[in-house]
Amino acid sequence: MKKRIRKIILSGLLALNFILGTVGCGNTAEKIEEGQQNIEANGGGGEYTIRAGVCSLDNIFLLKLLDNHTGFLKDKGINLETTEFAAGINTIDAITTDTVDIGNFATYAGVNRIGNTLGNSDLRAYTMIDKTQSYYLFVNPDTIKEPKDLVGRVGISQAGVVFEYFFAELFNYYDINPDDVTITNVGSVQEALALAANGQGDAYWSVASNKVKFEEQGWVPLLSIGDIGLSMYSFNVSTEKFLEEHKAEVADFLKVSEEGFKYIDENLDEFSDWVLADTGLDKDIFKASWNERRHRYDFEQEAYDDLLKVKNWCHDNGRFSTDYKVADYINTDALAEAFPDRVNWTATE
Repeated sequence: MKKRIRKIILSGLLALNFILGTVGCGNTAEKIEEGQQNIEANGGGGEYTIRAGVCSLDNIFLLKLLDNHTGFLKDKGINLETTEFAAGINTIDAITTDTVDIGNFATYAGVNRIGNTLGNSDLRAYTMIDKTQSYYLFVNPDTIKEPKDLVGRVGISQAGVVFEYFFAELFNYYDINPDDVTITNVGSVQEALALAANGQGDAYWSVASNKVKFEEQGWVPLLSIGDIGLSMYSFNVSTEKFLEEHKAEVADFLKVSEEGFKYIDENLDEFSDWVLADTGLDKDIFKASWNERRHRYDFEQEAYDDLLKVKNWCHDNGRFSTDYKVADYINTDALAEAFPDRVNWTATE
């Protein structure tokens, strides 16, 4: 077992120091339980490491940026290690290969990946983190002036990512035959920008923070997912094993993270300076994006309902052959420990 997390618990004269993976399985379970009891007894006052897969400018990415400038997490005993990926689906891959402990996915990417790995998937969504309509279809205005102009053109997408679902719902909304639009897959927004620059594509879904990059290629936003009746839900995800063995740490991390979000809210102008310095993103664009998004952990009925709706769509549209129960891939125990009043969902399958 690889070393996954290190905890140092201080309580009076007692010091508990253990490293996961250096003891036998039986002893590991005992030490995990003992460590959790000490964390709970000391109000979360332990030190631990969490390895997170992040996407540029997502909530945990921004927590790491905050920590780099202020020591916000380190001062609370949290060593946050982040690895950046092009999309949430890549963080799922990293969890599967034990490169990171936690990651994130938009509804479509998560339910689609689970559906294609049934029997081998230990993935669990443990909290909803975001619900947004701030995804836009950026287009080449020379070729696309209205949605119907997509006929005979090239849409740029990413395999296994929520953009597949956005395009499908767009086609349905405007009664466009999907066979009349060519879809080219890329691995990242950088590759999409390259195709835009070379005139090899006509439309691509992206967040508002990429507006300037597409405008530099002469592209403009045509519509948002809200215009076609969609919202994108995002979830934090880990494995059942990690969530069971490290429930106390995950709960503590959720609480401290929300304190970090509050700090950013209250110091947004200064924080925007740090974002500009570290990423080059314009302050006003960042602040607008931050204020459009939510920064709160919960798992309400609407989160479950969206997972179920998109899972059913994926199954009905041949994304995977074997149906499954969404509830089997949710574990909100850590969230319930952190925020008992924010777990309000019931399975309807």
